[in-house]
Amino acid sequence: MTTRPRPILDAVNAAYWEAAREHRFVLIRCDACGKYVHPPRPACPRCQSESLVPTEVSGNGTVYSFGVMHRGGNPGFDEKVPFAVVVVELDEEERLLTVGNMPDCPVDDIEIGMRVTVTFEDLDDEITLPQWTRAS
Repeated sequence: MTTRPRPILDAVNAAYWEAAREHRFVLIRCDACGKYVHPPRPACPRCQSESLVPTEVSGNGTVYSFGVMHRGGNPGFDEKVPFAVVVVELDEEERLLTVGNMPDCPVDDIEIGMRVTVTFEDLDDEITLPQWTRAS
């Protein structure tokens, strides 16, 4: 069995991954203009401010797009075929997008516009991945 790919942790994304390990969904937000900055970057893409603050968000959103992987060849995912990769638009801001999987939802049930909520998959003591599940 192949090991799942692991994120590279650095100073820019540390708050995101530390919160995920605690099963909290945190994004960085620009203190100057209020825009969420995801994926994490060292400066706001709207105003270029480097004043970015980790901010806990609801973890609720809508499936914006998705793709279903039917064949192997994706290291760490071969045993999970078929699986879906979903793009989720978060409720906090229009076009605030994040990507993950929906491991507890049959791929044939996933639809654009489906309401979802964050869940967490602990890979080990160091890495927890935010994932998505159908909202109740």
